[in-house]
Amino acid sequence: MPVPAVPSLADGLKQGNDNFLLLRLIAALLVILGHSYAVAQIPGLHDFIGRAGWGAGIYTGSIAVEIFFVVSGFLVAGSYINRRDLKFFIRSRILRIVPGYLVCVFACAYLIGPWITTLPLGEYLKHPDTLLYVLKNMTFYSLEWKLPGVFESNPYSGVVNGSLWTLPAEVLMYVLLAGFGLIGLLHRRNGFNLCFLLICILAAWFPAAAETMLPADGYARLAALFALGVFFQINREYIPVSGYLAAALVLFAYLLHGTPHFGVIFGLTIGYSSLWFAYGLRLKGFERWGDYSYGVYLWGFPIQQLLVQGIERPAPMQIFVLAVPITLLVAVASWHWIEKPALSLKHSPIHLWPARVLRLGQRSASAASP
Repeated sequence: MPVPAVPSLADGLKQGNDNFLLLRLIAALLVILGHSYAVAQIPGLHDFIGRAGWGAGIYTGSIAVEIFFVVSGFLVAGSYINRRDLKFFIRSRILRIVPGYLVCVFACAYLIGPWITTLPLGEYLKHPDTLLYVLKNMTFYSLEWKLPGVFESNPYSGVVNGSLWTLPAEVLMYVLLAGFGLIGLLHRRNGFNLCFLLICILAAWFPAAAETMLPADGYARLAALFALGVFFQINREYIPVSGYLAAALVLFAYLLHGTPHFGVIFGLTIGYSSLWFAYGLRLKGFERWGDYSYGVYLWGFPIQQLLVQGIERPAPMQIFVLAVPITLLVAVASWHWIEKPALSLKHSPIHLWPARVLRLGQRSASAASP
């Protein structure tokens, strides 16, 4: 009896459907779960991953972020490879990241801030740190965490949106990926694999140098996971989609727990298992959903901080249960009113965006009128 062939990632891409929407939404909800413990700031209390003692800094939120970066590397590299169009790539990345992000930043500064600040409204609006919050966060480089008089009495004092820290890393990965595309490495498997191997060897030998070259602590691991996703995309024809392989990696990671090699195998396990989840499971119906994960990720933290401010001695699970439905509602609105309309502009040159936005606004106003 012939042994059935194991499908590859390339076969998964050809089938035309996947579970990435569901996977990213689960990851975004895990971020909220992890942050529920962070914003509560109850000494010695951690989420179930943190309590398991898998390693320093490993909790539900960190695992979720690593899933995001592997999946992003895989999908964004695929987008560049399929079109070979740098201008389209830049437009698409800008429109996916920037509109929802800017709305969140401005809303925190000029809606949430004036509502809850301890300063008089006029003083808050004129305070230089209010404008500084917007301007610094618009750079995607040197972020600002605090607004004057906002969340200062919360246990996690003063931080308006702690989730934003990963976005500069994401943008940096897009820039580096575009560079790899320009020099042709994304279309030369052997060349990319050799470069990937050399980078891995150098990072293993000089880890401190790898951290120094990136603008913030923790970015080196996120960059490695993004690169792993790109590696999976480049070698998609040769990487099987196998539940047995995913299970073997989980077992291998368990056996290496507590050793210096655990971090590497754990990252590989997260990366491969994410793609197995996307293509190895037959889950129907989720492709009809909007892509709400980005909105959940952007809005979860400030909503949790608002809940903490309004609840006396909030417990982490209480914060989580209350934050999830509120954040989902905001994320749905963000997707349908901001992110999805913005993405409809990606086939238009940047200089035509103002006219397209005006037409979209006119159509929305017409649809809303009786």
